[in-house]
Amino acid sequence: MAELTIGEVARGTGLRTSAIRYYEDCSLISPARRVSGSRRYDDSAVERLALIAFAKAAGFSLREIRKLLSGFREGTSAAERWSTLARAKLAELDIAAKRIETMRGILQHALRCGCLDLDECGRRIAATRK
Repeated sequence: MAELTIGEVARGTGLRTSAIRYYEDCSLISPARRVSGSRRYDDSAVERLALIAFAKAAGFSLREIRKLLSGFREGTSAAERWSTLARAKLAELDIAAKRIETMRGILQHALRCGCLDLDECGRRIAATRK
């Protein structure tokens, strides 16, 4: 098993060294072994960072990633962990999609605005809410 410097891990994962140190400080990856004060990582750190990057790309927050990694009872399968978190994230996305559609409609309406000033807009908006 090769030992990698933090720079090698950063190049291999596309992360900044500061992000790797941060993930280590947050206990998302195991603390690196120290050799003459320099961090040394094994392949498991690279694999864990790949998992973190995958979860981030799926929209999970660091809090949610922490739950994925260590927020379930011991022995919980990866499939069960992903399923639990993915269901919750999909529900969030459904809410966000509805909000986006509402915003899109409002903005499309705004594009058709024929008001001469914002006071007129305010009156028209207030009249539609009565």
